[in-house]
Amino acid sequence: MTALERLLILAVLAQMVLTIAVGFWLGWTRRIAVAEKKVGPGVMLSPEGWPKQARAASNNFSNQFEVPVLFYALTLLALWMKAVDPILAVAAVVFVASRIAHAIAHCGSNDLRFRAPAYFVGVVAVIVMLIDTIATVVRA
Repeated sequence: MTALERLLILAVLAQMVLTIAVGFWLGWTRRIAVAEKKVGPGVMLSPEGWPKQARAASNNFSNQFEVPVLFYALTLLALWMKAVDPILAVAAVVFVASRIAHAIAHCGSNDLRFRAPAYFVGVVAVIVMLIDTIATVVRA
């Protein structure tokens, strides 16, 4: 395994850890809401019934299964094709860093001045990964 492949795999593992961490945060915020009787018995049927912090965690957890799916597919494809290059590896690290920043902003203050740029950087990183992978396929 090359150093770039190792870096790419570490980025994938970091994204997985982030997803699990957000899932635990979601569970924690919901547990607190139930313990403090901030929700009624029918809350599980409607996300609007949860307090703001639990809704933000829930929304962020769902976000971890949107654009990151493209990230996972591109990383697996690059590893399978033996086409991991510096551009792809750096873009993968940037993507994961942006997802961490996005999760912190989303589950914290939810300030769009921080959250939106973090999201945008992640999308651009995935686009760079996609273009790099397409270029690799075309060159082959």
